[in-house]
Amino acid sequence: MSDEKIFSLNQSNVRFLFITANTGSIFEKPELLSTWLLEFGNLLRRHPSDFIALHCQEVGGKDYEKYMHTLDQFINDLLQIPELSSDFNRHRLYFDSDYGSQETFTALGCAYFIRQNLSVQQWNFTNSTFQSVVNRHIFAGSLRNVQTLRKEKYPREFFPEAKWSRKGTTQTRWLINGFIFDLLNVHLFHDASNLLAAERSPSIYSKCRRNALEYTLQNLPLDPSGKHVPYVIFGDFNFRLDAHRLVE
Repeated sequence: MSDEKIFSLNQSNVRFLFITANTGSIFEKPELLSTWLLEFGNLLRRHPSDFIALHCQEVGGKDYEKYMHTLDQFINDLLQIPELSSDFNRHRLYFDSDYGSQETFTALGCAYFIRQNLSVQQWNFTNSTFQSVVNRHIFAGSLRNVQTLRKEKYPREFFPEAKWSRKGTTQTRWLINGFIFDLLNVHLFHDASNLLAAERSPSIYSKCRRNALEYTLQNLPLDPSGKHVPYVIFGDFNFRLDAHRLVE
């Protein structure tokens, strides 16, 4: 039986809501935050759920040194959404906000909300064990010592023209109703130069995106029995049209 069928059978009574969002603009333009939160709340009302996974990219915006201080307000306002504050008694929030650690900084964020009637366990990557999810926890900063999230900035050689930026990936692993699955958050490379992107097909940027995505998937840890774990990928993939063929 396929992993998809097993998941459908085991989780038939669990309502999941999976969301991905590049949040750069709402940090650079804080006046957009209230509208974003309003729409997020509307989404929750339209899709009642037991397990909500929100994955963000560009936390702090492009000018993160200037706007990262607004992260506290973002988290506080997010947690004040009535649907989250009243119906979900557990959450795990992870925000990579330590831009001073350039060798590890990814500006990725993940937020998981769990309804009180759902039994959930989360993988501890340090101890290689599952542990019950209880209470509410918020992790911010470098996330270097967080045991329930695996974070990696892509190696420098993966970056177009070897120019390092805040691109990378995070992984969390969950156990619900006897089914193990991973949730991945990725931010791949953009086309820094349209002229360079149009020189050949596939472009140098497309090759870098593919290399990074393959690297992410090939380095996922196995489960305790040595098997691959089903996964869901969220993120900003920065896919582009083939500029070379477009201008031919």
